[in-house]
Amino acid sequence: MPQTPFFFYGSLQAPELLSIVSGREEAALDLSPATLRDHAVMRVAGEGFPCLVAAPGGAVAGAVMAARDAQEAARIVFFEDEEEFELRPVTVETQAGPVEARAFFPRARLNPEGPWSFEEWRARERPLLLECAQEIMALYEQGTDWSDLSMWPGIKNRARARVRAARENAARAAGAAPPVGAAAVLPDAPSDVRLERLRRPYASYFGVEEMEIRHALFGGGESPVLHRAAFVSGDAVTVLPYDPVRDEVLLIAQWRAGPQARGDAHPWPLEVIAGRLDAEESAEDAARREAREEAGLALGPCIPVGGYYPSPGILAEKIESFLACADLSAAGGVHGLEEEAEDIATLRLPFAEAMALVDRGAVNSATALVSLLQLARLREGLRKDWTGL
Repeated sequence: MPQTPFFFYGSLQAPELLSIVSGREEAALDLSPATLRDHAVMRVAGEGFPCLVAAPGGAVAGAVMAARDAQEAARIVFFEDEEEFELRPVTVETQAGPVEARAFFPRARLNPEGPWSFEEWRARERPLLLECAQEIMALYEQGTDWSDLSMWPGIKNRARARVRAARENAARAAGAAPPVGAAAVLPDAPSDVRLERLRRPYASYFGVEEMEIRHALFGGGESPVLHRAAFVSGDAVTVLPYDPVRDEVLLIAQWRAGPQARGDAHPWPLEVIAGRLDAEESAEDAARREAREEAGLALGPCIPVGGYYPSPGILAEKIESFLACADLSAAGGVHGLEEEAEDIATLRLPFAEAMALVDRGAVNSATALVSLLQLARLREGLRKDWTGL
């Protein structure tokens, strides 16, 4: 039975995205330009995606395409999320004349704010949504519903990390960035990995990916098929504030699920300020934002500690860490975002006392250890640079 065409007014106009969502090869898509009168495309409040609203005298440029079958139509509906959008009939203008189609309209709980531009989306947000779409449609193929609102932030976090990794890979391939890891020191380090299968058995704010891979061996040849799993969280940033005048650092403590799950009797490890990288912000901008949210601090000059994987055997998380100059004279108290249920205690310590905690094993988070040890290495120079003394 023929499918009523869809009218795509947002990002699904992009053939590369529609190919992922529909499961049809890009070259086989039969998109036709179309215009919907008396409507406008707006941005959903708090999100970057578009929604269709009535606007007398307005005109929305888009494209129409009929799904080949019910399964392809179901994939498109799944991606758009029936919890958030509903299909309504519309009449659009095409080169062949008026066409009866269906378009996705926002349900009542989605509020439009400001115009949405397809051109701006292509220029700024396209790579992120392409990565999100890969995971969303993998969930469809596994029969997993993604309409739970807790899943969307996690999907975006994981997609952002993959986009950043792709940029890093492209920069290194172009010679604009130095090699990392074994490739930086071993002239014949293997670089080929063949992904045989990928599954996502769990996806929420965090996710689990199970993979079957083969990889090149140091001595030549290829490994057997390896079954591995990774905990996928997206990338993060940390910052250790240091007051060079008072020779003090600021650490934080909050309840953590990791030590709790291990059975630690005191799951409040000593840590440095940390958080997920959001949107297109730089790692340093994220560090400054997190310092305001978690400790009420405005940071001065920042220097990078480095980018690293805290547990590469199991975590698909890369951390960018910083040391930052800060006035800690008024620091202290309990901070955090109420909407994220954060309860974060801040602890001002003389540098010598912080290092004594390191020596006796009381600093029990990797990022705090890395940052404090790097501060110990650079402290004298930083005190001179940051105080002018």
